Formats: sequence, C-alpha cells, structure tokens
Amino acid sequence: MELTPRAKRANVFIDAHVNLGEPLSASQLVRIRDISEGGARIQGKSPGVGARIVVTRGETAMPGRVVWTADRHFGVAFDEPVDVDAVLKTAGPKLAAQPLYAKSLTVGLTHARRRAMTGKTPATSFGLRVAGA
Repeated sequence: MELTPRAKRANVFIDAHVNLGEPLSASQLVRIRDISEGGARIQGKSPGVGARIVVTRGETAMPGRVVWTADRHFGVAFDEPVDVDAVLKTAGPKLAAQPLYAKSLTVGLTHARRRAMTGKTPATSFGLRVAGA
C-alpha cells in the first residue's frame, strides 16, 4: 500500500478574515497558523465542523469547509488548490482603528520640574504625551 505524501505546509502567523461565504455575513479577524495548497490551520473562533467558509487575505479568497475544531484552532479544507506563495505575499487586512503612538516619554524631567516648583521630590512619576493629544 502506497501512501500519498502530505502537501508541504508553511508555518506562518498571518492575519486574514473568515466569513460564512454569504455577501452580508459578518467577518471575523483570524490568524492563519499554517497553510498548504489544500488547507489551513486557523486560530480563531470556529464556525463549527462542516461550515462552509471563505478565508480572505487581501484580494485572495479561499473558499472551503471546516473539517476539524479544537480549542481556539480549526482546520479548513480548501475547495481548490491555493497558491501558498501568492497568499504569503498578499498584504493582510487593514485594522479599522489606528494605534496610538507615544510621541515622547519623559522620565526625570517631571521630577526636576516638581522639585523646582514645590521644593519636594515626588516618590515616582513620569509623563507620557500621545501624538495628536
């Protein structure tokens, strides 16, 4: 008996979206943890074994079905072979909210200003200014 070799898998940590394959269905942000031309292991809330889904990364849509679920991971078998290299090169989903970046963190300067103004040294403090604030 000859075994068919398993497709080469790429261990990754990339963001994607999953929806139930209907135009108005809600989409959830997930992480693809490994992928091959035939399927993927996805980290996120499983829609349940047997569910028809579409995994989307950038412009690449990968329809398939959930074949297993365990803990916070589930497996997807794609309907058609996927070009893994193209998926890895595609830009991931854009986040809705922009993160805040610290413009500057001042440590020690606050102590000096408070000491100059009050004559006392504060126990601990630091200042944080946020860009745009």
